[in-house]
Amino acid sequence: MAARKLELKRRYGETAFMYERRYEQIQREKYEIVTKNLPRVGKVLDLGCGTGMLLSELARRSEFVVGIDSSPEMLELARKRRDSAALVLADADYLPFANRSFDAVVSVTLLQNMPDPAATVREVARVAKPGGIVIITTLKHKHSLDELECWVRAAGFKLLNSGEVGGEDIFCTARR
Repeated sequence: MAARKLELKRRYGETAFMYERRYEQIQREKYEIVTKNLPRVGKVLDLGCGTGMLLSELARRSEFVVGIDSSPEMLELARKRRDSAALVLADADYLPFANRSFDAVVSVTLLQNMPDPAATVREVARVAKPGGIVIITTLKHKHSLDELECWVRAAGFKLLNSGEVGGEDIFCTARR
């Protein structure tokens, strides 16, 4: 695992206990973008699920939810929510799923932490089913909307919607 990823994993592990208290309101604004753009689907992947704040809403919109995170401490907090989601400790760049596994992939505020965001978006494309929906947000002080749209298109997605959300993020919604 790259040094950057290891450092982020350590930092998220150390701060997991206070994550929601610090970021819940900001994250809720981003979750509204997800809920506005996510139709009812079969299987959905929450990539970088953290403490699992979005999992219940995703479960209401799908038949099966999987949450992925690289921090064991974050996943432990997600488990305490007692949601029906399956939780998996994994690296977002090397997902332990077969090609075309998910009807939707949601990634809220993860991409700015990845060493090669374009590669992460390609991995999202690998696990998304044809016709699947992808919703991605990232910090706008780390990436431009043009960059995000370019990575999404280069991975083979058709851009449906994009813009700013809240004061600090950009987003895009796309179809495989």
